[in-house]
Amino acid sequence: MRQHSENAMFLAEKLRELGLRVYYPGLPDHPQHELLTRLMNPGYGYGGMLAVDIGTLKDANQLMTRMQEEKVGYLAVSLGYFKTLFSAPGHSTSSEIPLDEREAMGLSEGLVRFSVGLDNDIDLSFERIKRCLTDIGVI
Repeated sequence: MRQHSENAMFLAEKLRELGLRVYYPGLPDHPQHELLTRLMNPGYGYGGMLAVDIGTLKDANQLMTRMQEEKVGYLAVSLGYFKTLFSAPGHSTSSEIPLDEREAMGLSEGLVRFSVGLDNDIDLSFERIKRCLTDIGVI
């Protein structure tokens, strides 16, 4: 869990520095940050799940395809594995929610959810993600 959380925090901060909209409870501006800080076991961090809003479904799908090609992780529906997995919840796990309700809750078509893996070289993973974002023109 420590590695899972450390890697997720690293990616959340780096992706935010690129100007992306990042949702991660370890970031101080997350709406539930203070609550989770009070509830969590401090030795284990904020968990390994984060989400990034890429903007459009097309860009989200292109990003996930490129990240799989670059060996960042795997496109998946279930997000439980020791390697990084990613999905677009608006068209997988949350697709049964009507579009107007998804929009009201802030679940954009371009949201990509990550279950960050136990990568030993998270810097390399970030550089691969950054290259993928550049390739599809998001950054």
